[in-house]
Amino acid sequence: MALRPSSAARLLGPGAADRASLRGLVRAPRNTASATTPRPARPTEPASFRERFASLSAAEQDAALLDLVVDCAAELLGHTDTADVDPDRDFLELGFDSLIGIELRRRLSEATGLQLPASIVYDSGSPSGLTAWLRTELGAQGGAAPQTGAAGGPAENDSMERLFLDGLAQGKLREAQRMLATVAALRPSFEVTAELEDLPWPVTLAEGPAPSRLVCVSAPTANGGVHQYATLSGHFRGKRDVTALPLIGFNTGEALPAHPEAAARIIAESALQAADGKPFVLLGHSSGGSLAYAAAGVLESTWGIRPTAVVLLDTLSIRHDSDEGVDYNGMMKFNFTAVDDSPVRLTNSRLSAMGRWMVLLNALDVHPTTAPVLEIKCTRALIEGVPAPDPERLHEPVVPDATVRPLDADHLSLIREDSGPAAGLVEEWLTALETTVTSDAASRQDTAVVG
Repeated sequence: MALRPSSAARLLGPGAADRASLRGLVRAPRNTASATTPRPARPTEPASFRERFASLSAAEQDAALLDLVVDCAAELLGHTDTADVDPDRDFLELGFDSLIGIELRRRLSEATGLQLPASIVYDSGSPSGLTAWLRTELGAQGGAAPQTGAAGGPAENDSMERLFLDGLAQGKLREAQRMLATVAALRPSFEVTAELEDLPWPVTLAEGPAPSRLVCVSAPTANGGVHQYATLSGHFRGKRDVTALPLIGFNTGEALPAHPEAAARIIAESALQAADGKPFVLLGHSSGGSLAYAAAGVLESTWGIRPTAVVLLDTLSIRHDSDEGVDYNGMMKFNFTAVDDSPVRLTNSRLSAMGRWMVLLNALDVHPTTAPVLEIKCTRALIEGVPAPDPERLHEPVVPDATVRPLDADHLSLIREDSGPAAGLVEEWLTALETTVTSDAASRQDTAVVG
């Protein structure tokens, strides 16, 4: 019987594993499509679509909705042939980012007359999943637009989402955090990864020939996840493989890490699965960078596996202690100011998972890695009215001996509108590093032959 990655990795023991021996223990990530320049949008005719939909048989309705979703997706991705859009493939793997998702939602809302939730694209997962959701909603409404209170409406007044957001608005962040941590304590948890049926499944965001694969670690916020790297990864298509790791516990029914060691361990094992036997670079934005660095330490101290490098995108701290001079409370509040535009819903699972992961982040016992580290630091203020980062501190690395590169961006634009320059800095640094590694390996081989 084949071993699961978590169990098999444990059997290897410290220092016994290498990339070649781990290749057979993990599943290969699925492929991703290449994105091109989107074609101009075509006008939609919602009234005619709803009228036509109501007159079709059930099978014809399913086909018409799938055609609508796939056709819109193909246009937005720049494909001239709808056959290039696999309806069963994840939207992120197809090349969607948050802006394309918003535009798809807008077009489908106009065509169907439905009030679509902001998170519908990523919640449904794929064109087929989105089609099934649309079919259910249109069937329930008889082809008409839903009334107030339908899916995608405002949160209930006493929901956890509403209580959390109101707590932020009223300056009761500590109380809101305690609420989330308390709910998290009621959820199932795991002590070791062997207790799990499987590891979180990595999502492929880009493909390319570069020798090292980027493995992106999600930030532990309720509105974070693999989607946060969709825009950044687009700049690596055709250059380098990019996969993203979801954190466990954010989906309904998933267990949460019981302690910091379990949290760091599952990220490390998930990274091995995502690497699929290739050299890999761990990358994380904000607190995702903290987790990426912690996972690199686990890999090296447990199995002797050193990533090619670690990249930290405006990671302000490794443990986020309260005495570090950073307004983490203000950043948390700002992070949820535009919640209506979030590509994911703030479900009870996502909110309580954030409550657990944030506690674990503060308690991490991080083992340093000897892998090269790149830190990209933003020069702009995140919140209007707050001073920009101190220019002198911009050159002080969070991790000793790390290479620091400043970037004209803010904490959030770094992975959104300013992701192009950020990707350029990462690619330039990695290419130079990989060239040096290849050259050193060739020199050692020549020396061995001469000897």
